[in-house]
Amino acid sequence: MKKIFIILCLLLVGCHKISPYDLYVKELKETNIISEDIPFDINFYIDNVNENRIIYQVIIDNPKVEANKVKALVIHDVVTKDIFPSVGIVDEEINLNEEKGIILIGYVDKISDINFKVLIETEDNKYFYTYNY
Repeated sequence: MKKIFIILCLLLVGCHKISPYDLYVKELKETNIISEDIPFDINFYIDNVNENRIIYQVIIDNPKVEANKVKALVIHDVVTKDIFPSVGIVDEEINLNEEKGIILIGYVDKISDINFKVLIETEDNKYFYTYNY
């Protein structure tokens, strides 16, 4: 009986897989890289929703390189239970040369300093960008 219990525990623990989304979030949280030459326009827009919340929009467009199979993710350092906005990670990748652009939108509690990180991945490269609010 004890052996069966141990085997069941091992199976339950061993079957948990980390999602691609979680891997991208972890990578972006842990990186301190800031890409020098980002071949896209990246614009941040931040507005008040109410006294306690803000909405942020990250617009990625105007690629200066071939931008097929684009994945993008934006995270921040505010504690939240919400997911971070992304494209191409849990849904279809974007061909930015054919699309008008990517808009990533999220909400966050309003605090004095918020540090954002953006990851843009193409078929050939990864680009890292930061924005402080």
